[in-house]
Amino acid sequence: MDKPKNLYLVSGPSGCKLHIWATSGDQAKRAYCREYEIKASDYWCGVRSLTARKLKPEEVKAWEEQAATERATYIFIRGMLEISAKAYAERGRT
Repeated sequence: MDKPKNLYLVSGPSGCKLHIWATSGDQAKRAYCREYEIKASDYWCGVRSLTARKLKPEEVKAWEEQAATERATYIFIRGMLEISAKAYAERGRT
């Protein structure tokens, strides 16, 4: 039987934060390392230097409510950057 997954807020030493669904804090830290391509065994940047906090149910609900808005904002900004990069590349050719 699978363990239920909880939402963790994992913070790195640089201040970068990431929300991760995992069954334990250690698993969340390892997922953070995979996401940012950090070696999990690294003393300064790996699992040992990370903190993982399990979010309370009301925090999870608030995060889920704003996740769609953040995703839409990300898609908009990415699209605008692609348009700008394309325009810059075309201007450089002429």
